[in-house]
Amino acid sequence: MNTTSFKPTLVAAVPALGLFLLFQACGGSDDAAAQQSAADPVEGVWEAVATVRDCTSGAALATFRGSQVFHRGGTLTDTNSVPPTTRGPGFGTWTRNDSTYTGKFRLYTYDTAGALSGTMRVTRTFTLSADGATQNSTNTSRAEDLAGAVIRTGCSTDVATRVL
Repeated sequence: MNTTSFKPTLVAAVPALGLFLLFQACGGSDDAAAQQSAADPVEGVWEAVATVRDCTSGAALATFRGSQVFHRGGTLTDTNSVPPTTRGPGFGTWTRNDSTYTGKFRLYTYDTAGALSGTMRVTRTFTLSADGATQNSTNTSRAEDLAGAVIRTGCSTDVATRVL
């Protein structure tokens, strides 16, 4: 006669079920609580006109358009009107310090043949208008080669308008 014993299976399943029920009763994790907190005024989609500037004189050198999404919880996503064959999307974080915000993000750069050439790190320091509809920003950037050596630095300013 062939008998199957379920005892080892029950010994493993009961503690696992107990932990599952405990996590459900406690609400899961801190992420669940963070998602219910009040929205920060910067959260949403922004479109900007950026002006590249000479870091010494402040003279305007070029302009381009860009977009950023400030996600709840302090992350951001960035892209701009530079051809997508020369730069990838930017991913980073943002923080608030009283009335000033700092956004930091990183993106991959590509040469004219489309090969990965390095990274760009950007830091934005900005304030929101009283009505929360615009941002004014001062930015610094650092281009690095694939080994992480700095190949150039840059400065820019931008004015962003809330899209969503």
